Amino acid sequence: MALRDSVLLIRDYENIRQILRDIYIFGCFTRDDFIDMGISGRKYDNEQRRISAYLPDKFIQKRRLDKKVLLYCSYQMQDSEKNYLGDTFRNKSFTALDVMSFFFVQQILADGQEITAAELLDLIPNYNNSVVFTKDNLRVKLDELDEKGYIEYRKEGRSVFYKLVDDIWKDFSDSELSDLGLYLEFLKNVSPIEIPYYFLEQKLHLYMQCERKMNLERNKVFAFKHNHLFNSLDNDVLLEILRGCTNKYSLKIQMGDKKDMNVLPVQIIHDSTYGRQYLCCFDIDRGKQSVIRVDKIVTVSCNKKIDEDENNLVQGMKNYFDECWCTSGVNENLKEIVIEFRFDDVEEAYILRRIKYEGHGGEIRKIQNGVFEYRIKLGDPNEMIPWIRSFGERARVLHSDGKNTIETIASDWKKAVKNYESI
Repeated sequence: MALRDSVLLIRDYENIRQILRDIYIFGCFTRDDFIDMGISGRKYDNEQRRISAYLPDKFIQKRRLDKKVLLYCSYQMQDSEKNYLGDTFRNKSFTALDVMSFFFVQQILADGQEITAAELLDLIPNYNNSVVFTKDNLRVKLDELDEKGYIEYRKEGRSVFYKLVDDIWKDFSDSELSDLGLYLEFLKNVSPIEIPYYFLEQKLHLYMQCERKMNLERNKVFAFKHNHLFNSLDNDVLLEILRGCTNKYSLKIQMGDKKDMNVLPVQIIHDSTYGRQYLCCFDIDRGKQSVIRVDKIVTVSCNKKIDEDENNLVQGMKNYFDECWCTSGVNENLKEIVIEFRFDDVEEAYILRRIKYEGHGGEIRKIQNGVFEYRIKLGDPNEMIPWIRSFGERARVLHSDGKNTIETIASDWKKAVKNYESI
C-alpha cells in the first residue's frame, strides 16, 4: 500500500463533502462558482486534488465552457457494484505508524499465537527498518486494532496477551457466503445507512477470493429505479441523527455559517424519487416545528437526554407527518385533492398497483372501465405535483382545495414545451 503525500490526506470529511456533492449531482459549476459559494480558490484547488486522488481515473471528467472548466462525474447508474463516493470515507488521515501497525501486528499473530505487547515490540524490527515503535504508541495501536475487531486480548495476572480474532466466516459454506454477498449487495442499495454494508460486502468478496478461491463472476441480480448513491456523502451525519432519535437525545446542529440549532429529532423522511433526506424536528430555541435538509447539515452531535415533556412533544409531532406528502404543510389545515386516472386497467394494471403502493393511503375507486378517481387530504397538495406529472397524460387533477395545483401543472407543461419544443 503506497502512502499518499500528506497534502492529499482527508483530515476532515466536511472539507470535500460540498464540492464532491456538487460535482457528482450537478456537474455544471466552475471554480469561480465555488468561490461565489464562499469556498476560497486555494481551498477549492486543494480539495479538488484530494477528490481526484482518491477516485478512479475518468470518474471525474472535465469539459470547457468558453474559458472556464467544469468538472462532472461520468457514472453508469445501473452499475451498483462500485460506489466510488462511498470509497471516499475510507481515506481519512492516517500516518505511517497506522499502516505499519495494521500489517505488522497481524502478520506476527498470523500463526495463531498469543503474545504480549513487549514481545510484539521486540519482533516488529524483523519486519521493519524505517518506522520506530515505542511501548506507548504500540499499545495505542493495539487498542485501536482491538476496537475495530482485528485482534482481541485476554489478561493473565498483570500480563496482557494479544491474538488475532477467530475467522468469523469459517463455518459458512461457499454457497452460504454467496447468498450473504447477494444480501449485502441488496442491503447496501436500500438501507438508509448503506456504507457499513458496502464495506462489509467488499471485505466478504475479498475473503471469498483469497481464502476460498471462489469465482465471483455472476449475472446482475438487482436493478434499482431510484438509486441515489450521493446519499453516501451524508451517512455519517444521518447516523448521528438516528442515534439521537433512538436514544432520545436532543441534537446540536451546525448549518454552514448559520447559528447552531438545538433541536428535538422527530423523524427522518426520505424522498424516494429525488433522493433528498430531511430531518423533521422541533426547534428548541425558536419554539416551533422545523424541517431541515440533511445535506445542508455540516455537523451534528447528541446534546442531552430529553425529558418526559419533550418526549411527549416528539411523539405528538410524529402524527403530523402522516398528513404530509413529503415534508410540506405540517402547520396547515388539511386540503383535499382529487385526481382522475385514465388507463387500460387490463393491459396497464401495474399503474393501479403503483397508485395503491405510492398513494400514501389515499382513497382510490373505479368510476368505470379505464377511469379511476383518487382522493386524499394533505397539508399541501402542491407537493404531489412531481408524482402527478410522472403519470403523464394518464393523470388529471380535478380539484385541489385552496391551492392552484391545476394551474401550476399546466404552466409547467407550457414551459417544458417552450424549452424543448416537445415532451
